[in-house]
Amino acid sequence: MSKTNKKDNVRNVNKWRGYYLEDCACVYCEHFISKKRGCKLPECCCEEEKRDAEEHNRIKRKRGSMKWDM
Repeated sequence: MSKTNKKDNVRNVNKWRGYYLEDCACVYCEHFISKKRGCKLPECCCEEEKRDAEEHNRIKRKRGSMKWDM
């Protein structure tokens, strides 16, 4: 018996490509209070991820890219 618990018909696929700009919207942030009151922080905590997404042209996901059966 092998020491790994993986089965032969299972395939690991690393699909992580990084955050998209739409993922870093203020509405999804845990520090965001409301549209009127804004954010609790003086600076955005996702600024680095936003900059990285813009540099790699990851603005908006393609339609259907979040389906699990693909």
